[in-house]
Amino acid sequence: MSARKAAEPEGDYNILDNWINKNFHLRVMHEGKSFFLIMEGGLIFEYLNSDNVWFWLKHDHPTAMRGALGNYNGSLFLVDEQRSLLIRERDSAELAWINCTAMKKGRQVIGGPPWDNLPGKSRNARKEDALFFVSKSGRLLQFAVALRKFKWKDCRYPASTKIASIADQELLRENVVFVIGRNGRLYQYNKVTELWHEHYQSQHLVLSRSPGTAMRLSSLSLQGSLFMLSADGGLVEYNWNPSNGWNWIEHGTPDPSVILVGSPGPCFTGAHLFLIGSDGKVYLRFLDDGAWKWRSCGFPYMANEKHVSDNHDHKETCTSDDLADHLEKIEENLQALNKNCDSKVSVYLQFLYLLLEYLDYVIRTLHPFAQF
Repeated sequence: MSARKAAEPEGDYNILDNWINKNFHLRVMHEGKSFFLIMEGGLIFEYLNSDNVWFWLKHDHPTAMRGALGNYNGSLFLVDEQRSLLIRERDSAELAWINCTAMKKGRQVIGGPPWDNLPGKSRNARKEDALFFVSKSGRLLQFAVALRKFKWKDCRYPASTKIASIADQELLRENVVFVIGRNGRLYQYNKVTELWHEHYQSQHLVLSRSPGTAMRLSSLSLQGSLFMLSADGGLVEYNWNPSNGWNWIEHGTPDPSVILVGSPGPCFTGAHLFLIGSDGKVYLRFLDDGAWKWRSCGFPYMANEKHVSDNHDHKETCTSDDLADHLEKIEENLQALNKNCDSKVSVYLQFLYLLLEYLDYVIRTLHPFAQF
C-alpha cells in the first residue's frame, strides 16, 4: 500500500440508529422558559413556561425526529430520520417548518454543536453567525444563519481523517470549531482562515466519537478546558492556561468498575461537570480547593412507575399513558424545585432535573432489569 493511499481518509460509515438521539435528545430553547425533548420514537415535546406555569406542547412533523442539533435566535434546528436538517420557528402567531437540506447545496447531517451557550451566559447576534454540523459522510458543514441569509458551505475535513463529532463551537475559542476525528484525535477548524489544525495528542490516547463540552470561567480570559471521553470510557480534559499553554489531563473514571457513557455535560460555574456512568448513576466531577474530586449523585427518584410486562420475551414496554403520567410527574417536581430554590440556581436545577429524569426514563425503558 502506497503512503498516499494509506493517508486517505476512511470512507463513509453507518452510525448506530440511536446515536443522534443518544447525544442530542434534549435542547434548551430559552433558559428557564423552554426545553425540547426528542423521544426515542421520534416525537417532539416542548416543556414551556407561560406566566410561571409549566406545560407540555407536542410538535408534529410528518417524519420522525432524531435529535435537536442547535438553537439560534429563537429558531430550533432538528434532524429527522432521513438526516434532513429542519428549522422549527414561530412565524407571527403560527409555528412553521423550514427544510434546510432542501436548500441549495444542502446536505444530510448526523450531528451539531453540543451546546449553544455556556449555562447562564448569552451571546449577542453577529453578522457572521453560523452553525456547524457534521455530514453523514464526515464533513464539517457551515450553515450561515445571520439576518436569515441561509447559506451552506462545505468546510471539508482534516487531511488524515473524516469527522465523527463536534467537541465545541466557539465557546472556548471565538471563530474556532473543535472536532473529533473518526481516528479518535482532536482537530480544529478556523472559520476565518478556513484552515485545519491537528492538536498534539499522545498515541495511547484515543478519544470517543461522542461530542464534548467546554468549560470557561470568563469570556474575558482564554483560560478554559474541553472535556471529552476516551475510547475506553474515561474522562479527558484538554486544558489551556497562560503558564503552560495546552495540556492533556486524564481524569479516569469515578470507580474502577464504572466507565463513562454518552456525552459529558452539562457544565456549570466553570468547576462542576456532570456525567453518566455505565451503572446508570449520575456523577459529578468538581473542583474543591484546587483539587478535582468525584461525587456520585445516584439515580433520579421515580415513584409509582408503571410497566407492562410481556411474559413471552421477558421485556418491559411503556405505554402512552405511562409517558403522560411520567411527564406530569416531572412537571410537578419541577414546580416544587421552583418554589424551594433560589432564583439564581433554579433554572440550572430545572434543566438538570429534566435531563436526569428523562435519562432515567430512557434507561429504564431500554434496560428494564436494571437495578435502581
